[in-house]
Amino acid sequence: MDKPSTSQQSIEKVEMFEIREHVPYQAEVTRAPAAYDQESGETQYTSSWTSAWFAICQLINLLHHMLVAIVVFCIWSYALTSQPNGAITNLQLHVVFAGTGYQLFLVESLLTLHRHNSWSFQLSKESKRIVHGCLQLVGSFFVFSGTFLALSEVNMEINTAHGICGVVALGFTLISFVSGIITLFSPKVRLLIKHGPIKILHISVGMFAIAMGLITMAMGLYNPAFRTDQEGLSTALIVIVVIILSYILVQPIMDLISTIKKTF
Repeated sequence: MDKPSTSQQSIEKVEMFEIREHVPYQAEVTRAPAAYDQESGETQYTSSWTSAWFAICQLINLLHHMLVAIVVFCIWSYALTSQPNGAITNLQLHVVFAGTGYQLFLVESLLTLHRHNSWSFQLSKESKRIVHGCLQLVGSFFVFSGTFLALSEVNMEINTAHGICGVVALGFTLISFVSGIITLFSPKVRLLIKHGPIKILHISVGMFAIAMGLITMAMGLYNPAFRTDQEGLSTALIVIVVIILSYILVQPIMDLISTIKKTF
């Protein structure tokens, strides 16, 4: 059988092109990684719009990390330079320890569990809990040290709103830490402890503790000792602290609602 000539092959290609030219256009659905499934440990693929939204949420999360860094830098700068002779007092150490404990370690411990957290979203559920617990442990130590440094400076007398809120925040921080340990190990001792109620307690107490801690910090930033000669910076930092608090409470509230529905 004779092979088709070159001219016949060209005609067939032209005809095929004309046929394809009249095929209705179908938009291709681009599938891109959108989220990391904690249970299966695999990346789930959805549409480009979902993936883009996930990237925007990660960007917003990254901006909040930057806000946290700004507040921590400012309180450290104030604490280490406020004394003309360069001395470091207990009150300055209180600012460093309590401020770093709440604003850095405890805030980051909550952000670890955030589904869009830029540095932990790919971790497994168990890994997130471990990192969350470690950050909470370090943060609780800093808060505990900072609070008692302030109390030793005023001879254990608490007569200001800032001091009262600070002690309340410390108490709930310790309760949150203890309930967090129980929550972490409760799946392994389900015969003795019910996981759901303890988790609800941990989330509720933790939210109240971090809220009181950041509110106490905002009060400290409004204190005349900090506000004098830098009123604009004081106002800006208070606004940033409120923004951070509003953002970090979104995920725990969602987790609390979900846990309540599963438990009851």
